[in-house]
Amino acid sequence: MPKDSSSIARFARQTRVVVGATLLSRVFGLIREQVIAYYFGAGALTDAYVAAFRIPNLLRDLFAEGAFSAAFVPTFSRVLEKDGKAAAFDLLNRVLSLFVPILVIVCALGMIFTPHIAGLLSGGVEGSPGKIALLIRMARWMFPFLLLVSVASVMMGALNSLSRFGMPALAPTGFNLGVIIGATVLSTWADPSIVGLAWGVVLGGVLQWGFQAVSLHRLGFRHAIAPGWRDSNVHHIARLILPSLVGTAAVQINIFAITRLAWSLGDGPVAYLNYAYLVIFLPLGVFAVATATVGLPRLSQLVAAGDAEEMRRTFRQGVQTVLYLVIPTALAFMILGQPICAALFQRGRFDAAASMHTARALGFYAIGLLAMATIRVTTPLFYAHHDTRTPALCGVISVTANLIGMSILVSYLGYGGLALSVSCAAIVQITVLLVIAQRRYGPLGLFDLGKSLLTLTVVGLGCVGAGWGAWHFGGFGTSAWSRIGGLALAIFIAALLYLGITWLLGYRQIGGVKVKPRWRSGTGSSNESVDKGGR
Repeated sequence: MPKDSSSIARFARQTRVVVGATLLSRVFGLIREQVIAYYFGAGALTDAYVAAFRIPNLLRDLFAEGAFSAAFVPTFSRVLEKDGKAAAFDLLNRVLSLFVPILVIVCALGMIFTPHIAGLLSGGVEGSPGKIALLIRMARWMFPFLLLVSVASVMMGALNSLSRFGMPALAPTGFNLGVIIGATVLSTWADPSIVGLAWGVVLGGVLQWGFQAVSLHRLGFRHAIAPGWRDSNVHHIARLILPSLVGTAAVQINIFAITRLAWSLGDGPVAYLNYAYLVIFLPLGVFAVATATVGLPRLSQLVAAGDAEEMRRTFRQGVQTVLYLVIPTALAFMILGQPICAALFQRGRFDAAASMHTARALGFYAIGLLAMATIRVTTPLFYAHHDTRTPALCGVISVTANLIGMSILVSYLGYGGLALSVSCAAIVQITVLLVIAQRRYGPLGLFDLGKSLLTLTVVGLGCVGAGWGAWHFGGFGTSAWSRIGGLALAIFIAALLYLGITWLLGYRQIGGVKVKPRWRSGTGSSNESVDKGGR
């Protein structure tokens, strides 16, 4: 098998492993949110929980899955490629020996200053009596989660670099189980009961860390305290992390502003936006994050090996995968948003009004879903080149656009304007990223990718429209099972049509590798249409 074909096959196989494991994790995440919706609905209590969780979660994005991972994974991959596994594990020990004490200090300071952070997050608007006090109490309980999930994220980066993708992708399932236990079991001992969710978050962090620790132990890693201040690779990570921190911090300011504005709109909007974003994150996590998870170590290895053409081919495959899978999903969220939210959440304390409000937010988020997904696939291209400054700068541009957009749109669309502004900012960000990447790293096949975008959008509109017709004229919605059955029928019809039509158009592999459309002449590899497309 030729080198490019074997590497493409390996990349596709690894992506399928991550997609499968991530899908299972997201299903548990969806069950988690359904359990929360059933027991606590969408109101003041849920607003307080969502806002409280965002305080340590904002810091997690800074210390774990955002800036730190962007700096650590390419460096770890380079050491692994050049010096072997023992040297890479030594680097991991040096990083953890510095990282863990810093995180302990950050958690302690966070718990001390939680009231001040909560005041900034809420803008001093109390809302329902005791809402801010509950926010503070739960946020303090959840700060240890920051330490656990940050260490787990570093371990996940090491495992991915070692081509171990399944278990790291499954690890969030542990977090979801912890929160479910918190909602169903621990809440019976808490007063008010929703505080049990905060305990469940910490339990979930322990489980998520445990998944990674066991996997690394099986590969031969042993924890040991190792000084890292004088290590050149640690210095390199530190230099990379600083500009990335700027971009990640800008994103956190963005989330902070959204939460504050939504909080000021009364009881419910914080929860509506949170439920809607969690639905959005299901395909975002399964398709885009899974592709990026496999892509970053792979791209880093190709850059270290100096194989620029294979690097571009790997990037194009990742974008093709995202286009094929995310476009119909985004259209489904826009057209079938109300039945989707009703089928997923409308039971227990989550009523029809909450379902309608969540669907409204979901529709506005869906406008930017493709941009959000493509950002996840494109930023690893820069990180693989040890460039964290460009994504950081683009993140700042996006946040600036979002802050301006939110200040304008919230007056006209309320919480819907906040979601729409996020979508518009994501579109601005991916446009800038792709323009820079095309100029810096050579022909990325953007012209042919653009044609795929147009083709798949037209096909997706027709197929999802047919699914909507089946749901609308079928008279579904009288009961929970009727709503679920009607939605399942609509999705089945839309998916069957989409798969069939795109197969006829030449998209023969769901993994995202585009076989040449049947109406095009000539022969060549399955990726020739994008490999030779410069612009």
